[in-house]
Amino acid sequence: MTRRKTIEDVAKLAGVSKVTVSYVLNGQGASARISEPTERRVLAAAAELGYQKNALARMLVTRKTDTLALVFQFASYFSAPSAFITEVMRGVCEGCTEAGLDLMLHTRPVGEGDEAALLMDGRVEGALVLRDAHDATVECLIRRGFPTVLFFSRPLDGDAAFVDADNYTGGRIAVRHLVQLGHRRIGMVRGPRQSVSSNGRFSGFREEMDAAGLPTPEENLIAIEVPNGDYTAFAERMRRPDRPTALFIWSDDVAFGCLRTLEEVGLNVPGDVSVIGFDSSELCARANPPLTSVRQPVFEMAKEATLLLSALLRKDDTVRKQVVYSLSLDVRGSTAPPPPAL
Repeated sequence: MTRRKTIEDVAKLAGVSKVTVSYVLNGQGASARISEPTERRVLAAAAELGYQKNALARMLVTRKTDTLALVFQFASYFSAPSAFITEVMRGVCEGCTEAGLDLMLHTRPVGEGDEAALLMDGRVEGALVLRDAHDATVECLIRRGFPTVLFFSRPLDGDAAFVDADNYTGGRIAVRHLVQLGHRRIGMVRGPRQSVSSNGRFSGFREEMDAAGLPTPEENLIAIEVPNGDYTAFAERMRRPDRPTALFIWSDDVAFGCLRTLEEVGLNVPGDVSVIGFDSSELCARANPPLTSVRQPVFEMAKEATLLLSALLRKDDTVRKQVVYSLSLDVRGSTAPPPPAL
């Protein structure tokens, strides 16, 4: 097995000290006043030997890993196809590439051991976190001063850094569109009870329903937390003659599952029931019918959150630490006026 070349090998071949080699290979030749001929000799020696930096040794010296942790609510987010997660990963990866950072996906189950201590054990320098409200790990990271940026979520109090959307207004936009089409029986498919995003969308939904003078009976509020969740209660509700004529669904990924379920129970979209999702992912245009959806710029938000965390690591105080994106509605083929009989 070929022995890995060391700084000592480079120094010996170049005829200089190990300190000089270290300065040159770390880009500090000019500040250390090392002459250009010496720099060229060191670089030529390193190239000839095929020398590669030892990342672990560098980390021990600099105490920097140039690595971020990506922390989701559940590792099971990856157990089913998700247009949302795909866009999140694309935005985070592009942000890391632009900032010159690596990424570690944190998959330890929520509540298993001291999760915050694991994230702070030196492998990463900061954390991008998508978690529900009152998450103990998030609160601990922030309390201990570990560089943390929430995204697609936000703290319910305090001044923690976050990148989120105006979910409340998004909920109002969705209901307003359905009301303008003439719908009066409007239901909502909600996400997890502790989800900051889902709860914000629900608050907007209920506020706009109240403004329109429309009731929101509990049987028209159904929870489906994940795309591969249980759609049984939803199917049963939509088989009843007093079913909603329109639905606002908290995420596109769940909305796609609802579209399949509605087809299975024999309902036409939008002839029998109109459907609005949330995110307006690229898959919306390919759904049958194309899905009307509240547009959330997932890729841009994920990238901005990554660059915000990078700025915090650089101690850049000029960046905005709390960012809220405005939302709009992309109207496609899944919404129409209610059927005359209803």
